[in-house]
Amino acid sequence: MLNTIKHIADMKAAIWINVFFYYLKRLWIIGRHIPDSLYGNYALKQGLSVLAVFAQQVKELVCKALYVFVAACVPVILLQSEGQPVQGFAVAVHILFFLSCIIGPFADSHIFSVTRDKLAYLRYMRMDARRYIQAALLYRYVPFFVYYLPVLLAAALFLRAPLWQGAGLWLVLIAFRMLGEAVQLVVFDRTGKVLSRSVAYTSILVILGAAAAYLPVFLGWGWHVSEVLLHPVSLAVCAALGGACAYYIGFGYKGYSKKLPRAMDPGFLASSRMRISSSQASVKGVEIREKDARISQTEKMQYQHRKGVAYFNALFFARHRRQLLRPVYIRLIIVAAAFAAGVAAYLSLPAEVGPIGRDLTRILPMFVFFMYFMTVADKACRAMFYNCDKDMLHYAYYRQPQMILQNFQARLVRVALYDGIIAGAVCVLGVVFCLVCGGNPFTFHMLLFCVTILLLSVLFTVHHLCLYYLFQPYSASLRVKNPFFTVINIAVYVLCYVCLQIEIGSVAFTVGVLGFTIAYIVAALILVYVRSPKTFRVK
Repeated sequence: MLNTIKHIADMKAAIWINVFFYYLKRLWIIGRHIPDSLYGNYALKQGLSVLAVFAQQVKELVCKALYVFVAACVPVILLQSEGQPVQGFAVAVHILFFLSCIIGPFADSHIFSVTRDKLAYLRYMRMDARRYIQAALLYRYVPFFVYYLPVLLAAALFLRAPLWQGAGLWLVLIAFRMLGEAVQLVVFDRTGKVLSRSVAYTSILVILGAAAAYLPVFLGWGWHVSEVLLHPVSLAVCAALGGACAYYIGFGYKGYSKKLPRAMDPGFLASSRMRISSSQASVKGVEIREKDARISQTEKMQYQHRKGVAYFNALFFARHRRQLLRPVYIRLIIVAAAFAAGVAAYLSLPAEVGPIGRDLTRILPMFVFFMYFMTVADKACRAMFYNCDKDMLHYAYYRQPQMILQNFQARLVRVALYDGIIAGAVCVLGVVFCLVCGGNPFTFHMLLFCVTILLLSVLFTVHHLCLYYLFQPYSASLRVKNPFFTVINIAVYVLCYVCLQIEIGSVAFTVGVLGFTIAYIVAALILVYVRSPKTFRVK
């Protein structure tokens, strides 16, 4: 068992290190000094494997601490700052029960996850499936639970609750995680279906679970699930249930060798459940249908005057209206809903909301985060690659620098137009909201707000397209495999999230955002024009 766990850890680390070396060699300036012999340096890779495993464990601990703090402790802090008398840890237990004991275990399953190392061991190396699952579950869940214990104990101390309540919540988390795995295993054994791969099932579970976690808290309902959950009888039941489920998935179920390989579809590695991004990353969301490819004769006549790259991209965007315009419509609906919510808030609390509506730059930090999620550029890049570039890049003429740059220019203009429509709607409704709140929309502050919103839409368009052309991070199955692309995306997300934490904006903040936006756009475009002819390839 210990040898199997060690092999699993070594294989995961080896895959990560090889991918890291591959993309390190392709970095500008640095890459040319990295020799190919690095792949064969066994001593170096052994040392890096230890560092990779250690870094992964540190990341797991930090992420769990951040998750518990943001998901459960921050709502308590917000409620207490508003003067509401809440039992802090009871609220945190209520939230974490639905997020970590309902959504987490029943919307995901480690037994049925499809990874490269699992495929290698079960399909190609013919390891006994039961032995592998036992080792994989230990490798996954022992650190998982060990790291959660100090985090939950610290949360109990932070929210001024007895330590035994933090330990009790930890016991409940273990029990429900084992219960979730056991339920999914039973369903698969009886029906042959994997619950966690059903988009409809997981979507409904996430929506209902999140609503159950937060609505009672913010609506001020006095009862929380913690009143029952942390009772000694409940904890004893959870301990017995968790132990029984752990025994079943580890030792009691006899059908792993016979049935589990049926759930190991290599094609699932390309599905949306295996990617870092959300549902926008799914092949299903960007693939072209037969009816999309049909273009009417009238439309063809409209494009006849265009030549070369312009004609090529006109046809591409005409055939991808469903994939790209539908997200625009959805985002326009979200903007309209946000406007309606703002008007309702003003009618309910005019004294508090009115000053904000008359000077929207005060909440501009929130709009930085909002506009990050409003862009359609990420999905556009995936559609470009999956339905066009992954095939066209095999032709030499398509990889010529002039062709790459002309293609980039045409795409940047079109996708910026899509994002500009969304930003324009935000600006128009912002002006209307200012009027509703009794303000004057023809002020310097409102001009700054609108200019910033429009530039932010350009920023996130440029961000996604430039990263796509500089790194070309996708495999043929649309799986993101470039760690530097991921790191930069995470950095931008964190930066936007930090802006969200700024409670009140100002003219200085607005000018700072404008300066950063312009500098980032200019720098990104320069890098694309210098580097993309060398980096835009199928990898």
